[in-house]
Amino acid sequence: MAETSASAVDLDEILEEVGQFGKYQITSYLLISLPIFFTVISGTSYVFTAGDLDYRCHIPECLDSGNQYMPPWIANAVPFEGKASHRIPSRCLRYEPANENITSHSPHSVSCPAEMFLNTTIRCNKWVYQRDESTIASEWDITCDENQWKLTLVGTVNSIGYFVTTPIAGYTSDRFGRKAVLLGAISLACFSGLARSFANNYEVFLLWEFLDMALGGSIYETAFVLGMELVGPEKRVLGGAIISAYNGLGEVFLGLIAWAVPYWRWMLRVIYGPAIFLLLYFWILPESVRWLIAHGRMNEADSIIQKAARVNGVVLSDKYLNMMRAASSLEQQAALKDDKADAESTDSVPLKDVLIEVFQSRVLLLRLFVCCCCSCVNMFVFYGLSLNSVTVAGNKYLNFILVSLIELPGYLATYLGMDRFGRKMTLCASLTFSGACCTAYIFVANVEADWMRLVLFMAGKFGITISFTVMYVYATEMFPTQLRHSLLGTCSMFGGLGITVAPQTPLLSRYMEALPLLLFGGMSLATAVLALLLPETVGTKLPDTVEEAENIGRKPVPLTPPRRFSQRDVFSQDCVQSLTLKSASSPDV
Repeated sequence: MAETSASAVDLDEILEEVGQFGKYQITSYLLISLPIFFTVISGTSYVFTAGDLDYRCHIPECLDSGNQYMPPWIANAVPFEGKASHRIPSRCLRYEPANENITSHSPHSVSCPAEMFLNTTIRCNKWVYQRDESTIASEWDITCDENQWKLTLVGTVNSIGYFVTTPIAGYTSDRFGRKAVLLGAISLACFSGLARSFANNYEVFLLWEFLDMALGGSIYETAFVLGMELVGPEKRVLGGAIISAYNGLGEVFLGLIAWAVPYWRWMLRVIYGPAIFLLLYFWILPESVRWLIAHGRMNEADSIIQKAARVNGVVLSDKYLNMMRAASSLEQQAALKDDKADAESTDSVPLKDVLIEVFQSRVLLLRLFVCCCCSCVNMFVFYGLSLNSVTVAGNKYLNFILVSLIELPGYLATYLGMDRFGRKMTLCASLTFSGACCTAYIFVANVEADWMRLVLFMAGKFGITISFTVMYVYATEMFPTQLRHSLLGTCSMFGGLGITVAPQTPLLSRYMEALPLLLFGGMSLATAVLALLLPETVGTKLPDTVEEAENIGRKPVPLTPPRRFSQRDVFSQDCVQSLTLKSASSPDV
């Protein structure tokens, strides 16, 4: 039923008439921005809740040693370490006291002169932390090199939750609708995030960290698909760039919130508390029209299209009205047929049959494999650079904000370049640029100028931001409607592998400071070569069937902006054929 009625409607044609990015789409994108802000902030909050911080050994022989991180006498009691430009007290070593009977009540306990200590060092079992921030490290004494894995494990557990939920959410979104999955994920994420702020030990905190992403990790992908299905083919790049820009702004807001509220429990409450109001979206956020049409819910789709036309100031043509009448008539006829043979001809193709058809297609399977690899590397490098930015010397909040802000010009470059140079060239060039910048870090790793390392971090993040954004739009354009979110979710699931490993990369810097960046660079360059196997999709219509998806890329697409169509030829057959780009020549992937 849905397949027959949907085949009578071409949403890209309708969006050409209604307006590909009018007031209605702008309003909807503003609504979508808040859930994306929320999921980016909540999903990356572990950078600060489980972040490392400065601490030193507690010196019981010295008076008030627990009140200050850097008292005047600290060099007498604790050895210093680090680069010449950034020397700090040792975290886990202290000088052995010259006399075991010395206490804080001794005559010299205030000044703690050097003669109170020997030149030999011993390990300590109590610490003094910087008092301007609080993380789970200071809350539960997760200190010294042998316990660093407990802090990085938080990010990995967070990512495993994302990894588990993404393909399930993709299926449920394709089955039950984008709006239902989005609202369900928001409500569950709010509950688990607030519960995490009340955790009384490390293990409970870790459990809620996992559940947070397992229950709410699908928000970004669902909002992205919902946004992309709102706009016409000529505005997909703009739509993708806007939604992705929310990602960068969300990270900036996270840095500002963490800077303003450095106590981790209250930071989580500030993040998750206001998000409860997003549940009001049940009454104000529209469902995806493309999803409604694909599932034969023509009356609901028509209602939203009519509203969009009114908001955009457009009077719908007789062509549209006749199209919707025909689709509604087919829907009603299919609902009245009881005969099994007739039902098979009018009812929707079962989702499992479409899935089987996809896995029988060599073209789509190879395309899916490449997309999964690209997503994995994109997320590994993208999040890896953000996580490692707080380890660069200087203000870690400012470093994180700057590395996040560089995403915004990256999204602008994506918007300007994707239509002009094509998806494939933009993807490959951005991966190559990011890989080169990350690899170049080895030449400045030991340079005293911290700004040089930060610049390479930002340049690498700029390149991978373009690749990250292109890949989301690219994957959306390469797969059929009924499985678009499911397959995009599959790509994101493999991207979750990259996110899962990324939190562990700071541990590599213990062996070689530039090692994390060298790993990012090598993987980016290798993926740039692999991406050459993908087809060009610039200017094509979103495929609704497996056959249409396979036909993408069978004809070379010139690297120029897609033709801008006038209202007069929106519904001409030549226009539709030019967007379909079907050819019998041998395909790319």
